[in-house]
Amino acid sequence: MAADKDGNDLGAVKVVLTSKILLAHYDASKSLNAAMIAKTVADPMSKLTGIFTVGQNVGLITSDGAPEDGRDGDDATEFHQPGYKLQAADPKLTLGFTVAEDNDLTREIMKGKPDSSGVYHVKDIVQDAKWFAYQETVYKSGVHRRRLGVVQVTNAEPDQDNRGEVSGVKLTGEWIVDVAVDSGNSKYLESYYTPSA
Repeated sequence: MAADKDGNDLGAVKVVLTSKILLAHYDASKSLNAAMIAKTVADPMSKLTGIFTVGQNVGLITSDGAPEDGRDGDDATEFHQPGYKLQAADPKLTLGFTVAEDNDLTREIMKGKPDSSGVYHVKDIVQDAKWFAYQETVYKSGVHRRRLGVVQVTNAEPDQDNRGEVSGVKLTGEWIVDVAVDSGNSKYLESYYTPSA
């Protein structure tokens, strides 16, 4: 749909169809770069196969726990002259989402790995591990927004276990600066892909 005489375009509205989030064990010998998710790449998984494999999808996300971006930073520095502000130097950029599946990956994210008998020795439900992360959101317009980076899960909030209801866990991941991503120059890489007609 084209923009109307006032420049408004309903076709450009971000109506979300679906999202997916993949997490893979951090590996210092691997790197993430812009070419992997460039706007010309139709299938980013063809570029990411050495990093993300089967079983590294967090799986289903609850309908009320869809991916949510966050930013936490100090207040901007204001100057005596009106109209001048200096943004905080290092804001925290986060991604929150509520996982519905209880699988090996989501358990490891929260509890670590079990011992040889399959028992988890839990000290906390937030681990220190870093993860390679790929997030893709598909909009009704056909546009795919892609993100690639390294996250560290900083919070886990389990839902109440109500009989007959989905009991999800809201995870909050902080995008972190890491040499494996864009040589340490970005917290994450982002691109927009529009499939051709």
